[in-house]
Amino acid sequence: MRLTRFGTPRQWRRARRALVALAVAGLVLVLTGRLAPGVAVFGLGLLGLALLEAALLRRSLLESDRQHHALLQIRPLLGEVSLDLSRWAADPITVHNAVRLLADTRPRLVLECGSGSSTVVMARCLRALGRGRIISLEHDPKYARRTADLLRLHGLEDVATVVTAPLTERDTNGQRVRWYGPQYEPLLRGPVDVLLVDGPPGSSGPRARYPAVPLLAPHLAPECWIMLDDGDRTDERAAASAWRSELGATLTYLEGGRGGWLLHRQATATDSRQADT
Repeated sequence: MRLTRFGTPRQWRRARRALVALAVAGLVLVLTGRLAPGVAVFGLGLLGLALLEAALLRRSLLESDRQHHALLQIRPLLGEVSLDLSRWAADPITVHNAVRLLADTRPRLVLECGSGSSTVVMARCLRALGRGRIISLEHDPKYARRTADLLRLHGLEDVATVVTAPLTERDTNGQRVRWYGPQYEPLLRGPVDVLLVDGPPGSSGPRARYPAVPLLAPHLAPECWIMLDDGDRTDERAAASAWRSELGATLTYLEGGRGGWLLHRQATATDSRQADT
């Protein structure tokens, strides 16, 4: 799968700067007496800028429509108590993609990296499906308490567990990385069918989310799904590509919101025979 995509916010900003620079160059040519070439370059820059702004407006309207549609789809899972799906929280498109994944796969165990309103929605989805549990990792004790309070408020403690696991130095493949502390490991009594990666925050260090697969691989089910949020960021694109190679998984880009990646590793024939026995 090709991981270089035009359409991320950074790429749009670069295109705008290039067109503005082209228009300025044309204006400079006009002011220095090179009228005909200057007018042509200036006009080309302004035309390109106008077309880019029109494309950005269309993209913004499409994104707003996608977010509204996703919010309508997950509204029954939000409950009567308001949940925040803005700012640092997972946006409606991301939550909707996760809900669809759970509904399609009906997992027994979901592990979420980064807790919040999405934890509540996932827990309500699992309860509606009649099976499965979710364990959510949170490095910040304040946010962990907030999510735990939300789960209690919605009566979901039997379906979801929040684990406070501050970031610490961990070893993986002979390298030292920053990842959640091992406080969650005793709770992983069964294989993880679905791994949702929306943490740690990118500000915690370079390739902050890459350690998820190397460190959690022993806990992943033979057939598993991994959903990575913030897929338009450079580090997340690199992590998704590396995970695909390490797991031998398929990789799909998820449009909308901040972008995302979905990996699916299928069980081998040997895995299936072992599961039968």
